[in-house]
Amino acid sequence: MGHEPKTGEYGTSLRVCNSRSVALTFCLEPWGEQYPMAPEAIFDIVARGPKGDSLEVEFTDDHIVLYGWPGSIVTVFHEGIELGAGSSKRTPVPSAPLREKK
Repeated sequence: MGHEPKTGEYGTSLRVCNSRSVALTFCLEPWGEQYPMAPEAIFDIVARGPKGDSLEVEFTDDHIVLYGWPGSIVTVFHEGIELGAGSSKRTPVPSAPLREKK
C-alpha cells in the first residue's frame, strides 16, 4: 500500500539574494530569528504548511523580513547549512485571531 500525502498541505521554496553592496539583516517571523546577510549572500527558504496561503516578504532599507503563514513551518539555509538549527524544531505559525467586523 502506497503512502499518500496529507490533503490540504503543500511545500514551497524561495531563494532570497542580497544584491546590495552592504550587509542586511534577514528576519524570520513570527519566530523572531535574525541573521546577518552579507552582500551577495543567498538564503534558500523551504516552507511547508496548509494550502491556501503563502510566504510574505518585506524589504526595508536594512532588513529583509520573511513571514510564514498560519500553520506553516519555515526553514532557512545558507550554503546548504540550516540557520537556526538547534535541539528543537520550530513550531508552526499560530493562527491569527479573527478580528471583529465593525
